[in-house]
Amino acid sequence: MENIQNTNYKKTEIGLIPEDWEVVRLGNYIELSKEKNENNAQYPVYTVSNKYGFILSNEFFDKKVYSKNLSTYKIVKENYIAYNPYRINVGSIALFRKDIGLVSPAYIVFKANSNKIYPEFLLLLMKTDKYTHEIKRFSMSRGSVRRSLSFKDLSDFKIPLPLLPEQKAIATVLDKVRQVIEQTEEVIQANKELKKSLMKHLFTYGVVPPEETDKVKLKETEIGLIPEYWEIEKLEDLISLIQYGLSIRSSKEGKYPILKMNNLIDGKVKIYNDKLQFVDLDDEVFKKFKLKKNDILFNRTNSFELVGKAAIYQLKGDYVFASYLIRIRTIENKIYPEFLNFYLNWEKTQHRLKSLASRGVSQSNISASKLKQFKIPLPPIDEQKQIAEILSKIDQKIEAEENKKEALEKLFKSLLNNLMTGKIRINKSFTGKFERKEIHQKMEELSKKLSEDKEYLEEIKEF
Repeated sequence: MENIQNTNYKKTEIGLIPEDWEVVRLGNYIELSKEKNENNAQYPVYTVSNKYGFILSNEFFDKKVYSKNLSTYKIVKENYIAYNPYRINVGSIALFRKDIGLVSPAYIVFKANSNKIYPEFLLLLMKTDKYTHEIKRFSMSRGSVRRSLSFKDLSDFKIPLPLLPEQKAIATVLDKVRQVIEQTEEVIQANKELKKSLMKHLFTYGVVPPEETDKVKLKETEIGLIPEYWEIEKLEDLISLIQYGLSIRSSKEGKYPILKMNNLIDGKVKIYNDKLQFVDLDDEVFKKFKLKKNDILFNRTNSFELVGKAAIYQLKGDYVFASYLIRIRTIENKIYPEFLNFYLNWEKTQHRLKSLASRGVSQSNISASKLKQFKIPLPPIDEQKQIAEILSKIDQKIEAEENKKEALEKLFKSLLNNLMTGKIRINKSFTGKFERKEIHQKMEELSKKLSEDKEYLEEIKEF
């Protein structure tokens, strides 16, 4: 990274920091804002989320949760920082970037002395591992059932403080990475929307260009419109095996890894963060429950939102599966496994599957007997493969962008923790750009003041 430089360090009460940085009490650089919306102005009401930062309350909750009378709500202005004292321990702190808005009376609102500390830098500092740990430590030490962080506690934090130009340079570097992450997320969401549209098109019209859908003869069936030449079959007529998983206690160690509900991710069986449970089985039991390539795992028991999800198994290695899953093995000359997997995960199919579920207090269940009776549209096998190939290509694009985003997030976290502790320094030539900006800004302010003073003097002379 061309903007990084070497540096010397000094020991301080908060650890090693660069020699030209200071350790300061945060409270000397921030000011609590208690300004309330006394006139009951109808400013937009925001909430602070650990994921989205400031977000309109109606958007976050999908409904109106704030009071009709907004006179007790606190005002936030551009570059103010606010946090929910009961949720800051999970990261609910954010910088306000609009002109004006309102937040709950329970929120803590404050502003930084912008001549000494750059608001964006301060927010990012609070997101580092060190200060998220400090926030949690202070929150937990209060002894109440609801963990909270008061403004006084926050003010007592000791923080490392570079000069203002370096603060701005650090914030700029991190903001550039953040922007690329956001752009990557936009690409992911665009591809997911494209996949949704393609699924609707392919499972309704088959493999035809959108402009030729009017040429496709459709028929109305119990599962919706499909091309006339497609058939409808019960799932039991298309499969060679349907089987419940193992009902056995698992642990961190054992002979065979066992897959569970959380391994069904976006239509594929995945190992999430290398977190696996294991079981010990004799050869006969292992043989009975060993997964084979292109087996489909179906989530038969879960919350109503998640029950019915399916994923295709294409991992290398010896895996077995747990009791809340059903294994489906297709007759491949009748139905292509990837086609069936895509169809089961289509939004419209998910609604149909959920209608089969028996609902409990917190869990819903779809039995194997009900699943076997589930109706599936059946194009010719070659067309099934074409549909699966088209959707697989979209999945590959999504996965590539998700991997890119994950790498960028790791880079952001690494840079965040290293730049904020001075373990990595921004090159002086890069930081100097912000010094020049400051000098230019101050010269403009001085020039404006002198101009105003001159005009004032001229007015006095004329008078």
